[in-house]
Amino acid sequence: MNVLWLAAAPHPGKSGHPTPWMTSLANSLVETGNVSITVVSYNHALEKDEELTKDGVKYIYLSVPDDKWDLLTGYTRRIRRVRDYVAQIADQYDLMHIHGIEQQYHVMGLGTKIPKVVSAQGFVTEYAKHLPKKIEYKHVSWAVAGYYEKKYAKAVRHYICRTHWDKAVIRQLNPKAVIHHNWELIRPEFYNPINLPADTSNSAMLFVGGINTMKGIREALCALNELRNDLPLRLIVTGYGTKEGLLELAGTLGLENITDESVEHRGMLTAPQLWEAYHEAFCLLHPSYIDNSPNSVCEAQLAGLPVIATNVGGVASLVEDEETGLLTSLEINDIVSAVQKLWGDMDLRRKLIGEARTVSLERFNARHIIEHTQEIYREVIANP
Repeated sequence: MNVLWLAAAPHPGKSGHPTPWMTSLANSLVETGNVSITVVSYNHALEKDEELTKDGVKYIYLSVPDDKWDLLTGYTRRIRRVRDYVAQIADQYDLMHIHGIEQQYHVMGLGTKIPKVVSAQGFVTEYAKHLPKKIEYKHVSWAVAGYYEKKYAKAVRHYICRTHWDKAVIRQLNPKAVIHHNWELIRPEFYNPINLPADTSNSAMLFVGGINTMKGIREALCALNELRNDLPLRLIVTGYGTKEGLLELAGTLGLENITDESVEHRGMLTAPQLWEAYHEAFCLLHPSYIDNSPNSVCEAQLAGLPVIATNVGGVASLVEDEETGLLTSLEINDIVSAVQKLWGDMDLRRKLIGEARTVSLERFNARHIIEHTQEIYREVIANP
């Protein structure tokens, strides 16, 4: 099968959000010898189009106008740029696989006759509900993206979903959609189990959302502030931001128990570095406002780090409360209670680790995911 992907693939020489689940799938499909893949992605940081091949996958990066300027046109310039390019090459392919509808890739694929399938990712129309009340650039850009999300979701018939939540959102956007279930690949490092001590020597909670309000950094800091009244806990943060930014936020929130020694910011970590960081923590804390199937939760469960997460979006499809993790609300008292419960109950920790890893090894079976992806491709081609 010759498959054309439309996806927000990060350019190796430019900054961008990493997409390890996507590149892992592309590489694995190509390794089967049954599928060839070309990825088309747009990038406003490029002065001209670029092509490269890595691990057998061909990447085509198209130069488009800067986001802020193109927003004034309703993103019509980048949509037209990619759509026109795709229209010229589409006949070479058996199938188009579109990764997400939040960045207009499903609109860019219109006008071609080849069968199409979309992998559901996040949904701007849902995420925008949780933006801060203060109006800023993101409110406008997400409003425009949401327009395309709603208007053109019905233009694609086949969708690949993972959770109860993304299936429900797709049903709302496109009631006639054909929905296929398939999980995403997890980075290989996290299939290796970690060895946590059988005592309370690990006193850190791990938060991998950087200084991101929507990922719940404020709630994480507020919970830590309350917990430190009775427990010697710390917070290790990975992702965007700095320690200075963490301490400044804690000061703004008036959190007197947040000291220089109680928080640490590791920055952006590679998969091996994050796996090593798991050994310093007794839980992953994920108090997000909205998520579909966050990789941070999936990776922690697979490796054997207990998870405490808010019951939002599709998270309950990953975490069964008190079986494969602990679910909470966004209320600080609920988060604090969950952390206290896990901290004080070693039997519960062992249970969550064992159950979550057993479920995750089956859920994220790489061979099954790769085979099922090819089955979906064949089904879409046969019944576009």
